[in-house]
Amino acid sequence: MIKILIFSFIFSGVIFSQNENQTEQTKFDFPGYTIKGCLGSDLSKPKRQVAKLPSKKAQAYLKDLFPFLRAETEDFVKAKNVLDRMKADKGLTESDKAQMYYYFAYIDSINEDLKSAKKNYIKFLSIEDADPRLKSNVISMLGQLSYSEGNYKTAIDYMEQWISMEANPSSLGFDIIAASYWQLKDKKRALKFSERALCVAKANKSKPKESTYNLLIALYNENQRIKDMLPLFEELVKFYPKKRYWTQLSGVYGELKEEKKQLSSLEAAHDQRLLDKETEYVSLYQLLMRAEAPLKAARVIQYGIEKKFVKENEKNLKYLAQGWHMAQELDKAEPVYEKAAIKSEEGELYIFLGQIYLATDRYKKAKQALQLGLKKGKLKDPVTVNILLGQVAYELQDFEDATKFFRTAIDRLSDIKIKDKKAREKKQDKLRTQALSWLTYTEKEKKRVEMLELRIKDLEES
Repeated sequence: MIKILIFSFIFSGVIFSQNENQTEQTKFDFPGYTIKGCLGSDLSKPKRQVAKLPSKKAQAYLKDLFPFLRAETEDFVKAKNVLDRMKADKGLTESDKAQMYYYFAYIDSINEDLKSAKKNYIKFLSIEDADPRLKSNVISMLGQLSYSEGNYKTAIDYMEQWISMEANPSSLGFDIIAASYWQLKDKKRALKFSERALCVAKANKSKPKESTYNLLIALYNENQRIKDMLPLFEELVKFYPKKRYWTQLSGVYGELKEEKKQLSSLEAAHDQRLLDKETEYVSLYQLLMRAEAPLKAARVIQYGIEKKFVKENEKNLKYLAQGWHMAQELDKAEPVYEKAAIKSEEGELYIFLGQIYLATDRYKKAKQALQLGLKKGKLKDPVTVNILLGQVAYELQDFEDATKFFRTAIDRLSDIKIKDKKAREKKQDKLRTQALSWLTYTEKEKKRVEMLELRIKDLEES
């Protein structure tokens, strides 16, 4: 199961108001999505209702009220004073009072006095002649308030009533019903309404809410529907490009064995400087190494160490050194290997360091490092180390030592610990051939040098 972070679903009127103003893009294209396709036979056909106009008295109060509710001239204290005068007027119709309660509730909601807002919304609904255009919004707000109070069954009732009144409902009601069923531990219904919430949002060409994605992913995750989670994460990183979605998307690709996409997702998070954990940098390093991109891998782990996200310990220094080594950045790999080798209780890092010295023709240093590696021990392949020491001795023209090391390599072939018999025998045959070739070449070279030295001596004596 993918490790998914589930966040609390607190659907307040402020967050989910139908009149929510978005400063960002408001229209999104999701081809193929329609309200009818999302709801099918459940698509409601609300009755057309005609609203009664406010009385002339009420119109006068509302004319005074509205300027105090506009954003540029907002003043809720003065707005409430107007409503208090309106409330004291005995000449108002029931329809007028409904409008008054509506705006009382609106101001209460803005002031976060949710208890008073709920009372005023309920008073609004108690009036038969209340404006039907406002009634839908009041029921929606009561559903949200009920959810915020933990009255999940009531929230469901209100939101189902609201959906039935809407010819083209937004995803709001489905979101709250889904979250309510989640809280009631009814995962089957939560899934149904969560899928509808996402579908309806897309049908309305609006960006689905982050909480819609989170709840639906949580439900899919519980049912091990990994493939269904994938498109949700792909949309999340597009609409809400947060670190946790990039890393979780990478994890989903990993579960589906799509390693290239797993790498690209984690790399995208790193490029945006979102990663801040050692495990994330190590995972990215390993993916890059498997993708044969050692230079990028080394830069990633170095950045992590420099920014203190990654500890500068033996393991991570080894990663860094091997990245530079594989990228042929030997001048960068060498000091890191040196630092890591000193910290290590095993000899392997000295072997890598010896290989760099050998590759750069520093044979005495190579011999010293390789011998330190043998001395520390716990090597995975002591046979290859003896072959390397033989090569170093050969370059130093120490043919006796070279012969000794090549023979030791052949004698230690049984030390190779590979469980698979065929693989072990194949490795042994390869190293045996390599050691014998070097041994033969060394003996020939030794004889050639000895003959040359004899000729030089004869020439000198003559």
